[in-house]
Amino acid sequence: MKKFMVAMTGLVTLATIGAVAPVSVATPTVTANAATHVGPSLSVNAIYTSSNKVSGTATKGSKITVKATKNAKKNLASGTASKKTGKYSIKLSKKLKKNANVYVYATNPKTKTSFYRIIRVQAAATKAATKTTTKTTTTKKAATKTSTKKTTAASFSVKTPTGTWKSNTANKYSQKFVFSQKTGFNQTLYKNGKKVKTLVSYAKYSVNAKTPTFWKITYTPKGSKTSKSFYMHFTSAKKFKIVNSKDKAVAVKAGVAPAAKWTFTKA
Repeated sequence: MKKFMVAMTGLVTLATIGAVAPVSVATPTVTANAATHVGPSLSVNAIYTSSNKVSGTATKGSKITVKATKNAKKNLASGTASKKTGKYSIKLSKKLKKNANVYVYATNPKTKTSFYRIIRVQAAATKAATKTTTKTTTTKKAATKTSTKKTTAASFSVKTPTGTWKSNTANKYSQKFVFSQKTGFNQTLYKNGKKVKTLVSYAKYSVNAKTPTFWKITYTPKGSKTSKSFYMHFTSAKKFKIVNSKDKAVAVKAGVAPAAKWTFTKA
């Protein structure tokens, strides 16, 4: 079975977005030839150290397999997505360790093409964690004071960058990113609302979610053998900003547009 990569990774090259490319949830690489072969769709719910199953949705009837490494001979789990809804929930053969990467594959039973995502295992999910510290002061009578601190996780989750994203306007310029399993990653530059140039088209891309909100996007422009990458930080399920490898907002160029800090909103 021949795999074609439509990888989820393209956006902005940290150096320049003309040759600029992800980001996200732990991540993916797609297989499919944009021209004739379309890989199956695949989304994977977050996986935790306490998880005993892997679940999500995929193209109806797709074969789902989970591996510890890309070329592992043994599967951690395997099953089939529902022929009616596309949903799947398959049992893991063992518990997974924190920060381990697992490869989740979907194979289209008709076209025999496949798509996979690399998912990073997170610490066991818990409700708002509560930490309690106790301080004791001594007077004529022992007195005890207790203070409580609460920490909460992000209130949203992002599973895939698929779709159209439009940027803010900077120096009269703006951008549009499109992530598609059929056409790959596409990047277009505009000035005063009018198209200036298509910077990236039909690029194979992949997504590596460093954390649930901090993703690395890697993409290969059509006809090129060189991959480029950029990082995105999601501030909500429908908004992200371009950041560097240390998850800090940075100014980057986009074709002829001056370097600027870019924020993208889902259209």
